[in-house]
Amino acid sequence: MDVDIDRDLVAYYEAEARDGRRTEQGELRRRLRAEFAAQLAAERRDHLVDVGAGPGLDTLAWQRDGYRAVGVDLAHANVEVMRRGGAPAVTASLYALPFRTGSFDALWTMSTFVHVPHDRFDAAIAEMIRVVTPGAPLGIGAWGGVDFEGRPEVGDLRPYRFFSLAAHDRWREMLARHGTVERFDAFDVGDRGGWHYQFAVLRS
Repeated sequence: MDVDIDRDLVAYYEAEARDGRRTEQGELRRRLRAEFAAQLAAERRDHLVDVGAGPGLDTLAWQRDGYRAVGVDLAHANVEVMRRGGAPAVTASLYALPFRTGSFDALWTMSTFVHVPHDRFDAAIAEMIRVVTPGAPLGIGAWGGVDFEGRPEVGDLRPYRFFSLAAHDRWREMLARHGTVERFDAFDVGDRGGWHYQFAVLRS
């Protein structure tokens, strides 16, 4: 099942990247990045890895703001988009990040865990924590608000993607198994079948 999930995610996001579908971000995403950037500046942290970066809209924005940001994505077409934009980027699975332990002093991952099955969550978050320095903050955005795992038939690209969501209390508990949850907010972003956007800052 896990192999099928990862294979289909690569196929979907390769197709999305070739179509150039993601070219701008919403106000919420920009605001969350600005708030996390303020925290990093206050802590004098500037070496950041963006895991599940997609075409690198955040990665490139981090770079423009003076951060040493590296993008990571499962789809090589997204990595090529980032590189063309001038950002260092690598093709890799979030379960096996190609970096030495403690390589970065912060981590940013937005909407990535929506594709991580609950039974693989601990492995995924542990690998992210491995590549940051002890005590580093992780900015984590995820879709949730309801408990759900499956392949909703949404969008016109194929194959359909696997989604994994958790209710707010459950998601916070999952994160807290791996550190201190310093911030946890949920945002109602409109008609998405009860889905909310969750943003947390986890201190490793």
